[in-house]
Amino acid sequence: MSATAPMPGDVTASEWNLALGETLDRAELHQRYGGRIHPRISPSRASQNVLLFTTPAGLFDGWTGEHVHFTGEGGTAGTDQVLTHGNKSVLHHHTEGRTLRLFHQRPDTQDVTYLGHVHLDRDRPYVWADAPCDPRRPLEIARRLVFRLRPVFSPPPGFLPTTPPATWTPKIHTDSSPALLPDPSPAERAAASLLASYSRYLRAAHATDLVHYRIRPAGTLTEVSTHHDPARNEVIAVRPTLARTAIWAALGELQDVTRFMDQRPDPALLLPAEPDHDVAELLHHAGAAAIWPVDHYVFARTRPPKRDEHH
Repeated sequence: MSATAPMPGDVTASEWNLALGETLDRAELHQRYGGRIHPRISPSRASQNVLLFTTPAGLFDGWTGEHVHFTGEGGTAGTDQVLTHGNKSVLHHHTEGRTLRLFHQRPDTQDVTYLGHVHLDRDRPYVWADAPCDPRRPLEIARRLVFRLRPVFSPPPGFLPTTPPATWTPKIHTDSSPALLPDPSPAERAAASLLASYSRYLRAAHATDLVHYRIRPAGTLTEVSTHHDPARNEVIAVRPTLARTAIWAALGELQDVTRFMDQRPDPALLLPAEPDHDVAELLHHAGAAAIWPVDHYVFARTRPPKRDEHH
């Protein structure tokens, strides 16, 4: 007589019988072990399991060689993710006696592959990362939870590699400006073109080259890049627009990156056109210079106030 699949409510954690790497329909998985069919994090009332599903929404999901990174859920309404609901069930799985089971859900299907039994790192259970709240609204950035999970028996088979949090703050010198990611936005293309034009101008007119850096602060997953003019000791943020929100973001970016530079540099914004009186006054108050193209070969600039002038 063949064994029948247990009904929800009849399963205990000790009766888990999926093999590592086994693939099945997600509806069948939930029929066996409980939980809801749609969330990335699915705590079960029928068994002592919390089912975790890597999906395209998990921007930071991956294997670091020591930890599984698993992006939390929620926060799609323009807010940070918080440690409630499914995220809370992951955080407290030790104390609640639940087992974390990791799956990969294939895009555009309901097929899921079992990647193994994992548990939360006790010393550092999660880190934060900045990312879009929703892929359809890439400019709305908020904090995402990234859980740090350890495999109990073996590394997850076929899981994509990812980068662990920085243990210290490396300032990595690169020979060229960051390459555009696949399918860049028009704004990203415009910023890259503006930066390339300014680099050519500096080389031709002042015999100097920008130094490009990638910086990832200790304990974070999010990397920032910046550009340094060593002749002026000036750190430069690039914006392809004079919109106030873009200027605000650039000034914050400059404040952030200057703390990692060896000698405190002056801040500057590379802009597509001469700023109007209001923006120029804002930059003066913030102690930042403005740089903009006059034509294809010449750039103009304002002079930043002295360091003690804007305090």
